[in-house]
Amino acid sequence: MSHPRAMLTKPRAARKASWHMEIRVLVCDREPLIRLGLRSVLAGEPDLTVAGEFADASAAAAALASLRPDVIVADTEALSSATGCATGELVDAAMAQAIPVLVLAPEECAAGAVAALHAGARGFLLEHDPPSQIAYGIREVAAGNAILSPSVTGRLLSRLVNASPRRTGVDPRQVLTAREIQVLRLLATGLPVAAIAERLFVAEVTVRSHIHHMLRKLELDRAFQAVALAHESGLLDPESAAS
Repeated sequence: MSHPRAMLTKPRAARKASWHMEIRVLVCDREPLIRLGLRSVLAGEPDLTVAGEFADASAAAAALASLRPDVIVADTEALSSATGCATGELVDAAMAQAIPVLVLAPEECAAGAVAALHAGARGFLLEHDPPSQIAYGIREVAAGNAILSPSVTGRLLSRLVNASPRRTGVDPRQVLTAREIQVLRLLATGLPVAAIAERLFVAEVTVRSHIHHMLRKLELDRAFQAVALAHESGLLDPESAAS
């Protein structure tokens, strides 16, 4: 969300049948300009509406029961403890009432994403992510899915794969089909299986089958390892993606 007046373009993957259902969003951010930008994003979406707006996390937490939002969008400062991690009162109150939280961070930080997710957040996006990505993220967490900013995904996966004992010398470009590479690139953007299936106009079971065969060919156990390998091999570089 580079500017509150930024133009909003809906991604095809976000065009879901559930758009006719209204999603009530509680906004909590200490920065007035960010709150203004979020209001602008929500105002441009027929299925998203502001349930409440707060600069203070404690006040937001106290209002959850009466406002009954479907999603909370909050910054890391509003959620933070003295250690700077998203473990504050608002997250605890949201978890107690089964309200998903989408964190907006001011900068790319894998550690911040890990802290937010460990605290219970369902999503982690950046304030300068496109408005379309933020609107899509709200819908995803409202649907019970998780989402990460594509800008953070690579760094986070590098942290995860470095902690994993599995390594492979297989080059994805040598063993994967064109469709499997397409699925792998979409996984790297942070899209869940359902969104990938919609983007490719196939069934979810088909996407899961592609992932299964992909992992077998790459001699890996988890999808995040495949994405990390794709990063390391240069498969996700812009020049490679254009080929």
